[in-house]
Amino acid sequence: MTDFVLVYVILIIGACLQSVIGFGLGMLCVPVLYWLMPELVPGPMILNALFLTSVLMIKHRGSIDMKQTGISIVGGAMGVIFAAAVMWYVNAKQYQLLLGVSILVVVALSIIGMKPKISTITSLLASMSSGFLGTTTSAGGAPMGLLYQAEDKDKIKANLSAFFVFINLFGIIVLMLTGSADMGDVKLFFFCLPAILIGWGLSFVINNNLNERAIRSIILLVAGLSGLALIFIHR
Repeated sequence: MTDFVLVYVILIIGACLQSVIGFGLGMLCVPVLYWLMPELVPGPMILNALFLTSVLMIKHRGSIDMKQTGISIVGGAMGVIFAAAVMWYVNAKQYQLLLGVSILVVVALSIIGMKPKISTITSLLASMSSGFLGTTTSAGGAPMGLLYQAEDKDKIKANLSAFFVFINLFGIIVLMLTGSADMGDVKLFFFCLPAILIGWGLSFVINNNLNERAIRSIILLVAGLSGLALIFIHR
């Protein structure tokens, strides 16, 4: 019973964080849930993220930049494919370490005033990194979050959600085709759904008290923790 309550609390906080800044559900929940209830990783958590990002994408659809999102989807697909190759032939932990250090460098530069400019090149690089990390660690939001950190909060959530809808859909299809996910994962998704909805609802209250500056600070904090996790924590 204690584990059940704790799982729900973690899911509520993660869903709220994702709804506020556009990413964070996987980064916050996956490492904890892997130890509390490992059957939730990765299939049910990908379904949780797919549901929540779909809701956020629909809610903020008017702020989606179709061109940049299209570029990001291409980059994300490349990142997923690259991750699959790396996990097949090379030790992915080496790349996680490199990306973790890279994320911390970008966070440090952002703190002192440098902000990445959204362009075709930066969108491809960030989305490839997110696709790679999402596949290897189940938490790939930091690179794309850093890219959009200086944008309007609705634009951040709209474009990140549209990107992650594709990544999560791609991920769950691959898991099902390879037999790594089945109807048991769908049942666990429905077990998690009330907590995801509660977290999403809670975000409406928090959003009313946050401006763009506060959103950017949270993004940098979450991205920094993600970078540290990539360096020091491996599953």
